[in-house]
Amino acid sequence: MRSKPIRFLLVGGALTLIAFLAAVFLLPKPQGTGLTAGEDIPFYSMPWNDNPFAPGNMQTTDGKMLDAKNIPTAEFCAKCHDKEYREWVSSIHAVTGPDILYETAISNNEVAHKNRLGKEKIRWCDSCHEPVNLLMGEINPLAVVGPSEATAEGTTCIICHTATQADPLAGNGALTLDINNINNYNEALIMAAPSEHASSMQAKTHNPLMGSSDFCGACHTEIRPTEINGGEPLDLQNTYEEWQKSEYAEKNIQCQDCHMHPDPAAYISQLNETGQIPERIVSHRFVGVNYLLTDSNLPSNLVTFLRGGLPPGDIATDEWKADLLEQNRLIRDLLQAAATLSVSAPESVSPNSEATLNVTIANTGAGHNLPTGPLDQRHIWLEVKATDAAGKIIYHSGWFDDKTGQIDPNAVIYLKVLKDKNGETINEHILFNVDTYTYTRDPIPAKSSDTLPYTFTVPKDAQGPLNVETTLWYRLALQEFVTYSLKLDIILPPVMMEQTVVKIPVR
Repeated sequence: MRSKPIRFLLVGGALTLIAFLAAVFLLPKPQGTGLTAGEDIPFYSMPWNDNPFAPGNMQTTDGKMLDAKNIPTAEFCAKCHDKEYREWVSSIHAVTGPDILYETAISNNEVAHKNRLGKEKIRWCDSCHEPVNLLMGEINPLAVVGPSEATAEGTTCIICHTATQADPLAGNGALTLDINNINNYNEALIMAAPSEHASSMQAKTHNPLMGSSDFCGACHTEIRPTEINGGEPLDLQNTYEEWQKSEYAEKNIQCQDCHMHPDPAAYISQLNETGQIPERIVSHRFVGVNYLLTDSNLPSNLVTFLRGGLPPGDIATDEWKADLLEQNRLIRDLLQAAATLSVSAPESVSPNSEATLNVTIANTGAGHNLPTGPLDQRHIWLEVKATDAAGKIIYHSGWFDDKTGQIDPNAVIYLKVLKDKNGETINEHILFNVDTYTYTRDPIPAKSSDTLPYTFTVPKDAQGPLNVETTLWYRLALQEFVTYSLKLDIILPPVMMEQTVVKIPVR
């Protein structure tokens, strides 16, 4: 006679089998749900070719557009994947589209090309920032499709988890998605065949692309095509290629190993201290460098405004803001783990003489250039401040004015300066109008360094020892963008990446 536990197991197994068979035979079979531009979506503008996503590089396996009613939201995924949802919802991936910095930037670009297919050109931007909008056809001069809940979610779960191919050197969202051919978003199907669901949603064990830098490179490479402007493609971001040329790539350390680690700064520290590649641990926080959109201590709910509103789902606001602060801490720790400073100074100086310092910035923690990304906005600079024993400032380069947000114009700064066809500087990220660009100083490749000489005069009445404080600063955007584009009456503060102090005797 069988025991009760065994009977329960048999009954439970039978019920699971019945549910599976019901799912297989009674529920709708997987079938393509894609829509055809011009037929299912009338009045959809395709000025360059029959690719509905041009001039972006995102594609679907069937070449069709997305039917918005068939896409699951991150909130839906959270029913079973609450941990991953909570990590993602405080990330920048959750607001790649809704955030006000991006919305303002694309508005600036669209207006700049208002009579030159400005709306359609935004598809190039939205290939990475608002892929659901792109795929469903919302970026169109005529409002031919309505918004969906998923369009408010930035780079939402289903975008990454249906990718089957990446072209990282083409960039601009160069992913191929099988998003129209996966029809197991039905809860009964998921419960009846969870392994099938896991396989189709492509964890790394099912699709190696998910753990490859190639996947990240599809969006972290930015090349402006000629459909936007100019006679030749224009390289604007090369983070993937920077990684590809580094020793991190040689050691098979992928972007995800660091940026999807629960604590990227700890990952870097362990790697540098032991020389051993730490175990891969996955978090969906996607820790990067956007400290502004994660600072929930900003006054008057400013972070909520900047992120485009409260997050989807039923997460409590206080909990969400606490998660944001944790994300902010991880970002600041990562920035501080990226570089080291060293100063070569004279053993002593004499009054009324010249003192020369050599300051070296070493890229010891970033698997790409320092800085990287949209370098017409993101920048680092060096501050060197020398005071005597009485506290008198005798030299100061690289100061920051916290009343105006301006940086010493003579500072050593790492910035990409964009120019339009008239030679005017573009400070507001209007990439559609860029004709040429130059670097104020070349970014520092991974595991490389840059040494900078500083010379100043020691006053004849200087009291020793001299105190020389050297600081490396990082800032997310130019103050001009905040003031004139965002029209916010705030000063965008920098983050201190590294600081060192040396004392020089006066003899």
